[in-house]
Amino acid sequence: MQLNPHSSLTSLVEYLKANNDYWVVSTKTRLIIVASAILIVAVLVIIGAVTKAQTSQTNTQVILNLENGQQYFGVPRVYQGDNAGTPDSSWPLYYGPSTANSYWSQGGISSDQPVLDLVPYSGWASGAMFWSETYIGGSVTITMVSTFSEETANPADGFVIYLFLNPTMWGISPQYNYSIPCTSTAGKYWTLTKYPSFVEGDIILPQSSTPYIVVQWDPVWQFAGNTESGATGQWNVWIVSNPSGNNPSIDPWPSPNGVGEAGWNGIGTGAFQPRPGDLIKITVTYDPSTNTLTGVATDLNTGQLASFTLNLGHYYTPPSSGNYVFGVGAGTGWDYADWALLYVATTQQPTTLPPQSLSSLTVQVFNVLGRPATTVPGVVLGVLYNSGFKEIAFMNSSGYLNFYGVPPGTYTLEVYHSKHRAQPHRVLGRHDGESPVW
Repeated sequence: MQLNPHSSLTSLVEYLKANNDYWVVSTKTRLIIVASAILIVAVLVIIGAVTKAQTSQTNTQVILNLENGQQYFGVPRVYQGDNAGTPDSSWPLYYGPSTANSYWSQGGISSDQPVLDLVPYSGWASGAMFWSETYIGGSVTITMVSTFSEETANPADGFVIYLFLNPTMWGISPQYNYSIPCTSTAGKYWTLTKYPSFVEGDIILPQSSTPYIVVQWDPVWQFAGNTESGATGQWNVWIVSNPSGNNPSIDPWPSPNGVGEAGWNGIGTGAFQPRPGDLIKITVTYDPSTNTLTGVATDLNTGQLASFTLNLGHYYTPPSSGNYVFGVGAGTGWDYADWALLYVATTQQPTTLPPQSLSSLTVQVFNVLGRPATTVPGVVLGVLYNSGFKEIAFMNSSGYLNFYGVPPGTYTLEVYHSKHRAQPHRVLGRHDGESPVW
């Protein structure tokens, strides 16, 4: 009698009964104990394979790399400067190996390390670099390595990260270099108030047809009297709306953590003040699956760090996949430093794995002596199934059950032996569509 591999389990049992040939290996036998151990190990291997496959989907785009004398600019970009509310094309300013010492010597440092100087050594200035990128819908991380050569008594106001701008009045092309439709916190005279925060300095706010995220690490928070009740760290996070380019607003309003008037201000844990010449690594990650922002600023010379985690809740809707503008910048205020960049990159991680094709799955069967079941008397067969799939396989002379056309998923495997009578032994396992052995 020929079995249809996709016949129901009931039909299989009836067939075996009709041939007085029905049994499933007893759970008390050595065969099943060994098989169970093998399947458990295989599940662990498959989980590892899923993790590896997901990691391999990570996409990193280096925007700028000047470390160790390199001069790499990876994507088209535009710059914008601001001087106390007035657009300025004097900065950001690139210092290459032949001119870098003129930047470093301002702070009494001798070096030819190239930098992209975002702001000059002066108060109420802001500078930013923007680029375009296709967002694939998962988490996105912006990483930068930064520095400065000179400071006032308290270096301020640090670095800014821009996420998910959707400009309609400008773009990433030469015609908009230093001419982005924008305003700034100084231009709106917010720096004279507590809106959105009394610790912020001058920050550029570009035009965008949809709300975008601004994250600022300001090292003057928690120093020189720059603190207040509810301020625990050095980070500001704002949801910016500026569709016209000159009339921005900040959400949430009022401030959920009660610091300043809008946005989340002075949040996080840890605080430090870097020294001239220190390398400062900043990473900010947005995860749409939880609508959460995380950030870490680390002084690579001292190991000090400041971090935050923030759930944006209903104040921000996770963006759909598509083309967006991202950016990094810096600002100064009453206190200041000549903040500069050495490295910038974006990393994207898909939320889900790409679809996988059908594949084969092999299960090895062992005898009561713990050896491959190549000489077991009678017939051994397996039924692999879940709610949408069922396949029958007979053990071959090498002791394997081979299943074909198996999509990724969670399955139950039942093993039958024709020389005994008992209930089937069932094992639950997951097949990832890549690992051929269970």
